[in-house]
Amino acid sequence: MAEHWQSLIGNLAVIALFISTWVHLQVLFAGRRRWVRNLAFGVTMGAGAVASMLLAIQIEGSLFDLRSSLIAITAFFGGPIAGAVAATIAIGYRVVLVGGPQSLSAVSGIVLAALTGVLVSVATRKRLPALGSALVLALAVAGGSIGLSFALRAGVPGGVPLLASPVAVMNAAATFVSAFFIMRNRVMERERDLLRAAFIHSPEMQYVKEPNSRFGAVKHGLARAVGFERPEQMIGKTDFDIAPQEIAARSVEDDRAVLKDGVALLDKEETVITPTGETIWFLTSKVVLHDSEGHVIGLAGMTRDVTVRRKLRDEAEESRNRLNYVLEGISDGIAMFDRRGVLVYCNDQYRDLFPTTREVRQPGHHINEILQAVADSGEQKGIPAGLENEWVEQTAATLDSAGEQEIQLSNERWLYVRTRPTADGSALVMVSDVTTLKQTESALRTMTEQLRRLAATDGLTGLTNRRAFDQALENEMARAQRSGLPLSVLMIDVDKFKAYNDLYGHPAGDEVLRAIGACLRGAVKRPGDIAARYGGEEFVAILPNTDEDGAFFIADALREGLHALNISHNGSKKGIVTASIGVATLVSGTGLDAAGLMQRADEALYTAKAAGRDRITGWRPKYAVQQSAG
Repeated sequence: MAEHWQSLIGNLAVIALFISTWVHLQVLFAGRRRWVRNLAFGVTMGAGAVASMLLAIQIEGSLFDLRSSLIAITAFFGGPIAGAVAATIAIGYRVVLVGGPQSLSAVSGIVLAALTGVLVSVATRKRLPALGSALVLALAVAGGSIGLSFALRAGVPGGVPLLASPVAVMNAAATFVSAFFIMRNRVMERERDLLRAAFIHSPEMQYVKEPNSRFGAVKHGLARAVGFERPEQMIGKTDFDIAPQEIAARSVEDDRAVLKDGVALLDKEETVITPTGETIWFLTSKVVLHDSEGHVIGLAGMTRDVTVRRKLRDEAEESRNRLNYVLEGISDGIAMFDRRGVLVYCNDQYRDLFPTTREVRQPGHHINEILQAVADSGEQKGIPAGLENEWVEQTAATLDSAGEQEIQLSNERWLYVRTRPTADGSALVMVSDVTTLKQTESALRTMTEQLRRLAATDGLTGLTNRRAFDQALENEMARAQRSGLPLSVLMIDVDKFKAYNDLYGHPAGDEVLRAIGACLRGAVKRPGDIAARYGGEEFVAILPNTDEDGAFFIADALREGLHALNISHNGSKKGIVTASIGVATLVSGTGLDAAGLMQRADEALYTAKAAGRDRITGWRPKYAVQQSAG
C-alpha cells in the first residue's frame, strides 16, 4: 500500500513540475497570437498528463493517476483548443502505447475531464470570483472521477477499489492548487503588462540606468529624441555617448548624488541650446531603485520637454508685468473683490482716491469692513445718520450687479464708481476722479441758466422779452382754462414817447424806458406775475389768478409810481412822463385764446389813449364804448 501512495505523491510532483514549467515557458510566447499560446499550453499539459500516466497505479485491473486534473486545468484556462490538444495527446498515449481492456474507460475519463474544464469555465466566467471558479472546477473533477469509477465498476465483483476516493480527492486538490498558481501567475502577468504598457506608452521620456549610469531600459521617445532609431541601440551606453560633454557631466553627477544619498531628484530644470540656436527646456526627475532586499540596483529617470510650458509661463509673466504696468500707470482706481466680498487686488490709485480709509483698503479686507470704516470716518457724504449699518449692507450688495454711481467725499472730491460682476462671481470695481468734470458741469449748468435767462430777458430793461412773454402767456392761458381761475393782462404804452426822444435824444429815452421797467417790476410783485417789454415803448404784464379789479389795482400802482418818478417831459401836456394802460381779463367760459386776450388788452389801451392818455381802461364791447361816448 505504501508504494501506491508513493506513486500518487509522484503524480503530484509531476503536476507541480509541469505547471511550473508552463509558468516559465509562457514568457516565450508573450506577444504571440492567442491560439498559438493555447496550442503550446495544450501540448505542455498533454505531456504532463502522459507523465502522470507513467506513474499510474494499477489496482484490480484499473489504473489510477492525476491526469484528469491537468486535462481539466488545460480546458479551463486554455479553452476548447488547448483542452482538445491535451486530451488528444493523453488519449493517444493511453490507447496506442498502453492499450488494454480499460482503454475505453480511460478515454472516457480524459474526455470527461476536458469537457468539465470547458463547461465550468463557461458557467462561472464573470459570475464567480477566481478562486470560487477554481473550487467549482476542483469539485467537478473529483465528482467526475468518483462518478466515472462507479459507472465503470457497476456489476463488477468487489465494486469500486478503495483507492478511488483518495485519488479523487487528490485530483481535486491538485486541480485547485494548480488553478490557484496559474491564476496568481496571470495576475502577476497583468501587473507586468500594465507596468510595461505604462513604460512604453507614457508620453514622457523615461529610462532606467544601472548603478554605473549605463542605460538598461529606454523608451522609444527618448531614443528618438537623442537620435537613435530603436531603444535597444542605447542599452549599455552612458550620457557621454549621447549628449554634449557639459550636459552629460551634469547628468552623471546627478546620478551619483541620487545613488549615494538615496534622495530623489524631482523636476530639475535644464536648458539645452540646439545647433540652430533654439533654447529647449527640460524637467528631469530621478529616483533610486531597490531590489526586494533593499539593495540599490539602479535608478529610474524621466525627462519632460517643457519648452512650450516654459514659453507660455514666460509670456504669461510678461503679460502680467505689462498689465501691472498699465494698472499702475492709469489714473483710475482698480479693485477686484472675490465672490465672498474680500478685496484680492487693488492698485495704488484706488487707495489714493480714498485718503481717509486708505489703510483699510488692502487685499484681505472684506467690503463690509471697508464700508464700515467709511461710515465711521465720515469720508463719504450722503450716508443717512443713524442708518450706517443698513447703508453698509445695501452698498456691499451692489457688488452682485453691474451699476454706476457718483459719490461725493467729505473733502469735496467727486468719484464715479463702476461695478462689473465677472463670470466666476468676483466683482471688478473701477473708480474715477470726476471732480473737475463735476465742476465743469456745474459751471456749464450755471452758464446755461444764465444764457437761458439772457435769451428770455430784454437787454435794455432787464424785463422778460417778447418771445419769452408769448410762451409764458400760452402756458398761463392753458393753466387758467384748466383751473377756471381768472387771468388778467396789462398792456402799457409810454405817452408821447416819440416826442420825448425828439426833445431829449434816444439815450435819454432809453433811460426813461429803464425807469419804467423798474417801476413796472416794483408794481408786479407776486412770484407768478410776469413783467415784459413788448416792443419799443410798449410794456405788458401777465397777472395769473387776478380778476379785473385786481388788475386795475396793480395798474394804478404802476401809474402812481410813474408819477412819483416825476420825469420831466416838455412834449406832453402833463409836463412829466406818463403811460396809458389797457386791462383785459380772461373769465371762465369766454373761449378766448392768447391772441384774443392780447387783442382785447390792445383795444383797452387804445381806448385809454383816445380818452386823453395817462389813464387806465378795461376792455368793453364796442357797443358799450359807443354808448359811453354818446
